[in-house]
Amino acid sequence: MNRMNAIVSLSLSGLFSLALATACDKGEEAKPTPKVEEKVVEKKPLTDLFPGNSVELPPPLAKLTFGMTEADAEKAVPGITNKLVKLEGYQDTSAGSFSTEKGDTKALTSVRLSLPKDAGDVEKMLTEKWGAPRKTTDLGKTVMVWFNAEKGLRARLKDGFGDGKDLEFSAYMPFETLIGTDKTKFGFETTPLLGLDLAGLSKDYGQVLEVLTKEKAEKKREEMKKMFGDKMDVLGEAQASTDIHLPPTELESFRTTVWPRFNKTTGLIESIRMTVPFEGEEGGADRLMAAMKKVWGEPKEEEKYGKKLFVFSEEPFITVEDSIGRSWEIEKQAKRGK
Repeated sequence: MNRMNAIVSLSLSGLFSLALATACDKGEEAKPTPKVEEKVVEKKPLTDLFPGNSVELPPPLAKLTFGMTEADAEKAVPGITNKLVKLEGYQDTSAGSFSTEKGDTKALTSVRLSLPKDAGDVEKMLTEKWGAPRKTTDLGKTVMVWFNAEKGLRARLKDGFGDGKDLEFSAYMPFETLIGTDKTKFGFETTPLLGLDLAGLSKDYGQVLEVLTKEKAEKKREEMKKMFGDKMDVLGEAQASTDIHLPPTELESFRTTVWPRFNKTTGLIESIRMTVPFEGEEGGADRLMAAMKKVWGEPKEEEKYGKKLFVFSEEPFITVEDSIGRSWEIEKQAKRGK
């Protein structure tokens, strides 16, 4: 009897399976699994990166400040010091940074925004936001530059990799700020440099001072030689130095360097010298010269080693000369030497 029940049970099971298969063949389908709709995140327009009417760091990078250490920059925007960081919410837009040595540490000097090739007419967009740019050239390529003189910020738009654009932000010092408003001292001088000893220089200019021993100078020269090759040899032997590093002027790439020269007998600074580039902008040399004449008056023209020397003042003795058609070399001494 049990065997008979098992046979009947198997028969009923088979009939049920057959009926189910037949129903499916007739189009009686099981209910479909409901689809889960993917949430589409709408990308922000690039104009949101430039909310103001003058040059400012984009909101995702607003915690960065130029001159901060690499460690602080990394805390502000994780990853920014060693890779391109994608800007959350913006289509194919990323940012990276560049730092230079400041003594034994490194300081943030610029931030580069990489914009996608489909960003449209970026120059037109920024012109509508920030006004007309100044047209310059760098390595034979056109670069558009905007300035925020009040905050000492500039932005340079240039061709990026591929078909995209790079917008580089950096701090800068207007040339007029660098030279100051009279003959007594340059605009960047907090304490007059002429007559200052090394201790005073270190005390009053420690934040912008780079002191290199001969050994450190030689090491730095070798590192630069890896990038620039034998061209570095024209500079001669590496020497110990005490240089003041300031933000770049309008056409300077990374920084403006001021070279104090000490009197070997007294140990006091007897002259300070700096070069300010004008190459790369049509009329750049004339523009800088006009700014110097406005502050220091009309210079006397003399000759030095077959080159024209502009003497703006006798005491202090301020001179300007053309440095190979690329920059103005400005020097100040207490008075004219013999």
